[in-house]
Amino acid sequence: MAVLIHIGYPKTATTWLQEEYFPKVINFHFESWKIVNRCFLLSDSLRYNPKEALEKINPEGKYPNLLLSSEFLTTAISFGWHYGNYSIAIAHKIKSTFPDATIVIFIRKQQSLICSAYLQYIKNGGTYSFKKWLYSGKVFSFEHLLFDKLINYYDSLFGKENVKVYLFEDFQNDPISFLIRFNMDLGLDVDLNIISTKPINKALRRGIVHLHRLLNLFYKKPEGRKYFIMHIPGMTGFSRQLIKRINHYSILGDYLSDRDLLSSNDIDTIKSFYAESNTILNKRLNLNLQDFGYFVDE
Repeated sequence: MAVLIHIGYPKTATTWLQEEYFPKVINFHFESWKIVNRCFLLSDSLRYNPKEALEKINPEGKYPNLLLSSEFLTTAISFGWHYGNYSIAIAHKIKSTFPDATIVIFIRKQQSLICSAYLQYIKNGGTYSFKKWLYSGKVFSFEHLLFDKLINYYDSLFGKENVKVYLFEDFQNDPISFLIRFNMDLGLDVDLNIISTKPINKALRRGIVHLHRLLNLFYKKPEGRKYFIMHIPGMTGFSRQLIKRINHYSILGDYLSDRDLLSSNDIDTIKSFYAESNTILNKRLNLNLQDFGYFVDE
């Protein structure tokens, strides 16, 4: 049985992969985040039973090939890093259940991923300013995006040859050429003629962010990672639908870019924190990540 497990990172076209691409792979049975999270994320590490997890994912060995996907297997960015504990425990759960799996990891230059993750935090109900979200340690953790650490850990468990790492920027620059290589590398059978490469998640417009944060003050989720005035039942759904509708209107400004959020000091902080890690990763991937905008040691 061939098993491919896509573990993230978040904000690297994961929604598009899960909703548009992976379901159209004809030679693998695809299971997305709900059952995958139930087995690997939302399970007690000390009582974990790999046989039970395998039966939930592949009852009675029904499927000859499995394709699993959840960006939460690297842990969700707006939940914080939890000192890597979740990620390590999840890696061992996966190894005990599918010892011969191929692990698929997408990465994205940290400065861009950080901005995209903050906008997702706002979409999910957050109220913190970008600076508080980035630096308070209550939501985001810089350690989460030290890609070389997690990749090396999976290398140690599954073998370097079974840990496939891809760049979001490579996909973004030329989706079809990337997907041709991606399919050949992983043995996926997909008719590219029926695939739309249109992004599913859009950024927020400049005029939307403050309104969104204001509406978010009237419900309590995500609990412990925001301010709120009072909780109004149903406000979550109302807010999301309203924002989704009006975010289309260009009168509300351009879509927010990295430049709108990051100051020169933020850039310096991000570069200082990640350059060494990305330099190490360059050797692992045999790439020049700096050509894709990643910060590396000079």
